[in-house]
Amino acid sequence: MMSATALAAVPYDVIEQEPLPFPGVAPVLPAPVERDDIGPLRDRCARFMQALVEVLSGDRSCRQMQMWLAPEVYTTLSQRLVRDRGPIRRRATGSASARLVSVHVSMVGDGIAEIAGRMVHRGRSRAVAVRLEPFTTRRGERMWRCTAVEWA
Repeated sequence: MMSATALAAVPYDVIEQEPLPFPGVAPVLPAPVERDDIGPLRDRCARFMQALVEVLSGDRSCRQMQMWLAPEVYTTLSQRLVRDRGPIRRRATGSASARLVSVHVSMVGDGIAEIAGRMVHRGRSRAVAVRLEPFTTRRGERMWRCTAVEWA
């Protein structure tokens, strides 16, 4: 076994470094792009996220969001809220309601948006992330539908 002083260190200027990104190598996953031309979409996403934050904090009924949530997302969300909070209770008068303090929209595919937000509720920050995909209703109307929700 060699001692630490016996190990030969290669001088920093001798090491050849390859600049990133590596030439000729495609990235494993494309990075999501936050574009400047999605201002109206960002505003609508912020309103959706604020409503979702109110559901997560107990200020709004989960049933009010059912139209914008995929059926499996709605079922999972409502079951988790009942499990975590127990029977639904109205919040006490005068207590601080949850608020959304930041929203970041990334277009990860053709017509697919992923939104990350930060909510503050009772002095604690929590992260909320959703995925919105286009959906055509039975009437033929195009709308966004939430296909995934994560919060911590």
